This record gives sequence, C-alpha cells and structure tokens, in this order.
Amino acid sequence: MSYGISQNPSGLTITLAAKTRDELYRDAVKAALEAVYGGEPPAGASDGQTCPVQGAGLAEGDILRTFVTECFEAARRAPGTLHAPRWLAFDEGRVTANLALSTPKTPARELDPALHGAFETEGAFPDFRATLAFSVPSH
Repeated sequence: MSYGISQNPSGLTITLAAKTRDELYRDAVKAALEAVYGGEPPAGASDGQTCPVQGAGLAEGDILRTFVTECFEAARRAPGTLHAPRWLAFDEGRVTANLALSTPKTPARELDPALHGAFETEGAFPDFRATLAFSVPSH
C-alpha cells in the first residue's frame, strides 16, 4: 500500500507515494473512499452501475486535489457505495474514472479541504509524494 491515512478529532491527512501516475490515482481513490466511509468500503450487490469522477488542473497537485475532492462528493451523493475503478483515463490536465457502485449505501462523512497548507506535493515520477489535509466540519 503506498498511501496512509492519519486522523485526529478535527480532520484527517492522506499521504500518497507513487512510482507511476496510474498508481497515484488508484491509491488516491482507495484512500479517499476509505477516508469518507471511515474504513474500506463494504462489499455489496452490484448491477454494473458506475459513478464518474474527474480531476482537472494545470499541475499534478491541482488535478489530484480536485480528483480526491470529487471522490468525496460522489460518495455523499451516490445512491450506493463506491469502490475503486477498473480503469482510469488520462488526458492533458485531467484524470477521469468510473467508480463501481454497489448497494446498500454506506454513510459517507463530510470532509472539506483544510485551510493553509492543505495540499503539498514533491518530487516527480517515479518518486512522487503528496500530502492532502481535510477537516471534518463541526455542525
């Protein structure tokens, strides 16, 4: 596993280390879903439906940030539980995935990008690293 999640009462941090772009985004989806569901998404019944997610930006860090944030939002609005995609599509400035969907729906918590220093990236492939911080809104 090339990702980690650390939590505290007010938020969580996802760390990623990847050798390839494919590995980075596959692990980003797994980490995002684990973070939003509070653990690995439980298996369920599937009829082949998917939920599209996309990240876009000028730099890899921007694409990654929007991609993970879109995974969070998709988990909250999807009619079921989301799972890692079978494939990813890479275009210039954009990454797209269709996340597998199963039922029943698993509750998804709300996570927002933390303020200052929420997203940091360093290095380049084959030694790319990213840290993404999120806060748990208080209601």
